[in-house]
Amino acid sequence: MAAGTAWAEAKLEPDGDVVIEGGAKNAPWYGKLYSIDDFVRSTSRPEGGSARYETRFREGGFHQDQDMRLGAEAFEVWRKQRFDEEWREWTKTYDAHPGAEDPISAVTRIRLLPDEALAPTSLGPGWTFPVFSGEKTWPLIVTVVDREPLDSEVLGTVQTRVVELRTEHKGMLEQRGRFWIWLTDDARRIPVRMVVKTNFGAIRADLVDYRPPVVPPPVVPPPAGP
Repeated sequence: MAAGTAWAEAKLEPDGDVVIEGGAKNAPWYGKLYSIDDFVRSTSRPEGGSARYETRFREGGFHQDQDMRLGAEAFEVWRKQRFDEEWREWTKTYDAHPGAEDPISAVTRIRLLPDEALAPTSLGPGWTFPVFSGEKTWPLIVTVVDREPLDSEVLGTVQTRVVELRTEHKGMLEQRGRFWIWLTDDARRIPVRMVVKTNFGAIRADLVDYRPPVVPPPVVPPPAGP
């Protein structure tokens, strides 16, 4: 049974920044158990690293708005959170970590890793980079553990690379088991499946819709005058 849906859209800005917007919402039947209505926006730099991460979480009784700005000198986090029926807001500053990603831009960085980093022969130490969660920076360890065909509802049967993610992150989504992403084994590296085990059970997400990027036609300069 489908417990909910999630969506994401990536845009390339004129200055070269990558902006990803996405959200998640529970299915109507699941809302009687636990309601989810989330929105996130991630802005990452072309040279690597997140510049800004904005979130609006509405999960059961947990309501929080957040704006993370990852500067070169410091990371500044603004939060507004509901406690009982009262909203409180505050701002905190954290040490900067060059090249750190936010939880969303980290997925983009995985898809853009060099081919040798996502080759099946990379079993072993994997690829590690920092991710800032809003309170601390923790290492994300990326390792390809398998290469296998997968039947996708949208893309048909595709060859995939199974990528395992391991972290040292502590919190609600503390990793108790394993976390996998299936990426198409081509230049697109489309995530077609994700499975994560948390301390409240396993979650599986499958791709149900995909729109390829729209590439604008090249600009043809006018012919030179006589």
